[in-house]
Amino acid sequence: MAVTMLSVDAVYSALNSMGFKNVEIVVAETGLPFKGDDNDVGPSIENAKAYNGNLIAHLRSMVGTPLMPGKSVDTFLFALYEEDLKPGPGSERSFGLFKTDLTLVYDVGLSTRSQVRTKC
Repeated sequence: MAVTMLSVDAVYSALNSMGFKNVEIVVAETGLPFKGDDNDVGPSIENAKAYNGNLIAHLRSMVGTPLMPGKSVDTFLFALYEEDLKPGPGSERSFGLFKTDLTLVYDVGLSTRSQVRTKC
């Protein structure tokens, strides 16, 4: 489900102990569903917004992790759009920041107003 920065450190530490020094780690998928089935505990817009919003704030802060202070880890949110036609539990269809009609499910602070602009 959700990845934590300590999980990133655990992978980094394991790779280092096997002789793979300074391997860059990328978190390919992380997120929290905003809704689920009646028997699911936890999926809600409030929880998904808190998880993704706090993750984004942490990554922007450049605090890093205990083993990699001052380094932001490349992280990809799962997913940009909800997948309402995907089979399986309701929570599997409800990770998106946007609905299929392109309206926002909830705001995690990724709009251009909330981003720091830098010159390239």
